[in-house]
Amino acid sequence: MVRKARQIIPGQVYYVVLRGIPSLSIFEREDLKLEFLAWLRDAAKNYKLTVHAYVILPNQTQILVTPLFDASLARTMQSLCRRFTQLYNQIYQHKGSIWAGRYYSQAIENENEILLFQKKVEQSPLKEHLVQHLEDYVWSSYRIHIGLEPNYGLQDVLPFWALGNTPFERQRQWENIALEKEPYTPRLVNH
Repeated sequence: MVRKARQIIPGQVYYVVLRGIPSLSIFEREDLKLEFLAWLRDAAKNYKLTVHAYVILPNQTQILVTPLFDASLARTMQSLCRRFTQLYNQIYQHKGSIWAGRYYSQAIENENEILLFQKKVEQSPLKEHLVQHLEDYVWSSYRIHIGLEPNYGLQDVLPFWALGNTPFERQRQWENIALEKEPYTPRLVNH
């Protein structure tokens, strides 16, 4: 049976989750995480998908993205999943898919919820008990958003820019929001 095509709206922000088969630890090795991030960056650039935030967990990845075209998300994910599956299968002598079905995607229709989804993505290592301090987890965009690492091609969402007038102000405000030192109250963003 042919799968129904997803309705993707160019310019809309999407929350995307890609899960591995439960019995596999897809992202066990650091070199595989590095390859995955490099291929995500390359595929996103090639297929015109803007990446805003990400996290790589042991058996899944979550990303916050905006497609420029209706096929941008699907083509990026298809390219990324195929390449990574081939590498994983070659290294571990596994056969077949390593993914638990298709990726999940959810349009974030309310612009005031975008940073709530970014917070959800970047807080995942704490919720999964992988670290005690978010800044200790290097496989997330959190360290980029608080200024601990250089930006490797991420583009901040518009509501992030509203957090402050300077990069330092935005970074400190985001750190407070992500660590729940301050509650995040969405503000209406004017275009």
